Amino acid sequence: MGLEVDDDDVEELVEEHSKELSTEELLELHKEENETLKQSLTSEESGEDEDKEESHIIPAKDLKDVFFCWSKLSKLAEDYHPDVGSVEKAISVFNDNVMNYFWKV
Repeated sequence: MGLEVDDDDVEELVEEHSKELSTEELLELHKEENETLKQSLTSEESGEDEDKEESHIIPAKDLKDVFFCWSKLSKLAEDYHPDVGSVEKAISVFNDNVMNYFWKV
């Protein structure tokens, strides 16, 4: 299988990765993270392999993405959501229940 890469392909790839995520993209990422969390909690509650979480290695790039996206999303929510108290509470809960795991990795 002969694959050819030209300058336009490289330029397109670089452009795609240099763009900041939109609010919608950040919200979608947050939604996906919540779904993953729900699945994880469901598997723990049903007594599935509890060591699975500890044996999973997360690439540094993925950790960096998680931290960047959560920072960006929480900042946008704080800046634009009208119910400041609810936002602060939600951010605190998410930090305690989700981000705490990633910070410890």
